[in-house]
Amino acid sequence: MMTIKHLKKSYPGQPPTLRDVDLCLSDTGFYLLLGESGSGKTTFLNILAGMLPFEEGSIKWQGEAFDRELPEMLRGEAEYITQEPFFADFLSAADNLKLLGISDETVEKKLNRFGLAEKKDQLPTTLSGGERQRLALARALVKGRKVLLLDEPTAALDDGNKRKIFELLKDLSGEVLILCATHDPDAKAYADVVLQFDKGTGRVESCPSSDAMKPDACPVSRPLSSPSALFASASGGGRDRSAFPFLRKWFHSGRREKFSRFCFIFFLTLVLCLVCLADTPAHKSDVTMAKLYHLNMLKLILHGGLDVNDVLPEDSRLRVVTLSYNGSCPDGIVYSPDVIMYDSPDYEMTFNALPDDPSLCRISSRIRYGSWFTGPDQIILSPAMAEKLAGKRPEKLIGSTISRKLYQRGDVKLTIVGITEDLNDAERVYLDAADVSQIDYGKNVDPDNERNLYYGSASTLDGYREDESFYSGSGGWQRVYYLYFQNYAAMDSYYRDFADALNEKYGGDFHLEKAGLPISYELRWPLISRILLPSAALATLLTGLFYGVLRRTEFLYNSRFAAVFEYAGFEKKKLLRQLMGLSLLELAKQLLIAAVLTVILTMRVNLINHKKLLLPLEIFTYNPWLIAGFVFLLFGMAWLVLRFTFKRFRSGTWYELIMAARDLL
Repeated sequence: MMTIKHLKKSYPGQPPTLRDVDLCLSDTGFYLLLGESGSGKTTFLNILAGMLPFEEGSIKWQGEAFDRELPEMLRGEAEYITQEPFFADFLSAADNLKLLGISDETVEKKLNRFGLAEKKDQLPTTLSGGERQRLALARALVKGRKVLLLDEPTAALDDGNKRKIFELLKDLSGEVLILCATHDPDAKAYADVVLQFDKGTGRVESCPSSDAMKPDACPVSRPLSSPSALFASASGGGRDRSAFPFLRKWFHSGRREKFSRFCFIFFLTLVLCLVCLADTPAHKSDVTMAKLYHLNMLKLILHGGLDVNDVLPEDSRLRVVTLSYNGSCPDGIVYSPDVIMYDSPDYEMTFNALPDDPSLCRISSRIRYGSWFTGPDQIILSPAMAEKLAGKRPEKLIGSTISRKLYQRGDVKLTIVGITEDLNDAERVYLDAADVSQIDYGKNVDPDNERNLYYGSASTLDGYREDESFYSGSGGWQRVYYLYFQNYAAMDSYYRDFADALNEKYGGDFHLEKAGLPISYELRWPLISRILLPSAALATLLTGLFYGVLRRTEFLYNSRFAAVFEYAGFEKKKLLRQLMGLSLLELAKQLLIAAVLTVILTMRVNLINHKKLLLPLEIFTYNPWLIAGFVFLLFGMAWLVLRFTFKRFRSGTWYELIMAARDLL
């Protein structure tokens, strides 16, 4: 029961709005507040809700008397419902009730009772005014409220919806205390008691709307029909529940959110592409050799009679060692104590040897006619040389022989087993690294060289391994070998494991080196990298800042839903932590989408470059350390912005939202 004695409320410079109000309100019932505008109806409701103090009198509630001011919202037992109730607009009608911690079955029952069963999956913004009012009433009773304070709940409704609301209030009046301010005289038919407010005197008269109650008599307190039995109370239940299932839906609601997410993913994809472009020179070089040129050989130069079988450690990564005819063949230089003489040799000085195993040579898949090597004394012709020998029918050459005069072997008949396709520049760079003479690429291709270009099987040179006279006089006794591996990774790991130790062990007589890349790449990329790497870092920081500001703007624009969650029993600090966690999780999802798009885009560009060789390097590379740094900077900046936002954020409480809505209305 609520007892009000000698209540007075006035505003500065105005006559008292309420004066000497004496009322006894029962625990249940429908009290209708009638009176013209400015007569004190809303002021009276605000006092009962704890929103306004009063100058004189007292209010007794639940056996406790209060002077000057009631505790906020009657200590959580009252619900103030204005013309426009508040909801989490990104949650459905059913979810707004589930937010209070009740089961799906209970939600179904409550929605059925309030005529909203068919609207359970709709967002509050799509409901009519009357439906939102009914949803607000359902929520209040689910929350376990004992007093409903309604300020003009039907002001913006049509006659049909007004009737539904008043019928519902009449039905609920047997369970809770309802005080409803309205200008609608039709509401009298549904009320138990009409409280008539007089604007001139500030007095309130209690008039029964039926013989059920007598005027000027304090109603007898009736036992409540146990609202908690009819409606499960959710007060405080949110503290032990996670808001994640509900907050997650906020990130996927509204067209504006979808558009901003699309824009951010597009921007993030561009920044990721920049990170993949802005690689370190060392890693870019390694990936270029592995992916673009497919280099898989090391060059070994021996002096002073060192035997290749003695100096190389056994290792499964090393697949085959081929002898280089071009770098080892005697060149006619004769050294004497007094003079260096040169005797022009009468044999070929070049023989472009490639490994017999097709899996170890990049161009083995580029045979137009015939096949790869199957043994010694075999050659494969370039298209230009085949056309020179056979015109328009180069395939006729397969199986025929040509003669070449090799060191100490005289004229050797070499069987033509294959003819290659026209090779692109990347494949020509590979052959250049494999010691193929007369090979050029880009603008340096010489047609005369092309007409004499062929490749021989490395097994053709096996006989020179035991020939002690087969060495070049340039710089002393010299033999050159090529070490072939299955791929660049195996070659690189072998080089890192043994190169330094072997070079140190044998000194100047032993030199193991990687094949070089085009000089244009070696000179230009380090300079470009100095510009791109800082640019990528700056773009990453700006992307994290952009995401944090985007989330901050979205959150502040929808900040009142935090009060709705707090009303449902969720602790604000915990709610903000969960919201930050979900924001970072959403960033991770968008980063994953951007990463997939980046891989598709960059791989496509790299594939085009492999065919056209637009640039002499792998354009986009994936450096795990740079990518990890990108992720760290991105999430670090986003976390800082979100932390600053949430730390300084002060959302309006449920009480403050109602105050703001009351002032607006």
